[in-house]
Amino acid sequence: MQPAQPEPLERKRGRPTEAGRIERQEQILDAALSNFLEYGFGNATVERIAADARVTKRTIYSYFGNKDALFTEMQGRLAETVSGDTQIPDTLESLAARIVFRLHSAQMIGLHRLVIAESLRFPDLARTLHDNGDMRHVARLAEHIDTERGWGATDRAEALYALLLGEDYRRRLLGLLDPITEADAAGYAQSALEHLGLTDVAAR
Repeated sequence: MQPAQPEPLERKRGRPTEAGRIERQEQILDAALSNFLEYGFGNATVERIAADARVTKRTIYSYFGNKDALFTEMQGRLAETVSGDTQIPDTLESLAARIVFRLHSAQMIGLHRLVIAESLRFPDLARTLHDNGDMRHVARLAEHIDTERGWGATDRAEALYALLLGEDYRRRLLGLLDPITEADAAGYAQSALEHLGLTDVAAR
């Protein structure tokens, strides 16, 4: 029996379609996330990411430019899963619950640990996480607070975001708590909204 031959990195059949290009980008971003979480930013290499994504290094450089830009794009995609638009219209309650559920997940906790561990050597990682993650989520909360609770409540968006993280988030960073469940995330978010007087009075 002949040994199995490894599959080629990429099949080049002319210029990829837009759908093919998007799929390839997603494969690269998935591989980047797993590599960054496993090896850290400094030790993750474009070579290893390319191998895991079954593409060439040239493809990664063509799509993203360099490892820093790849990390920024990967982090932005994760942020989209936290406070991005969904197929079902969000309410302040559903957005707050999703922020808790996603940010307290093993994946996002792992990313935060990575940034904390490497922020002294790579300070731009912390800036990226803060500007494209935290501040994005705060802005989305502010939009919903204004729309659903009236103008003038925006100043409570940062306070709400801080409550949605809370002491449990720090404990999860330290490995003292397991990732949160969706049901617990919804209850946690509701408590934070009640604390700030941001519950939906009309729904009571």
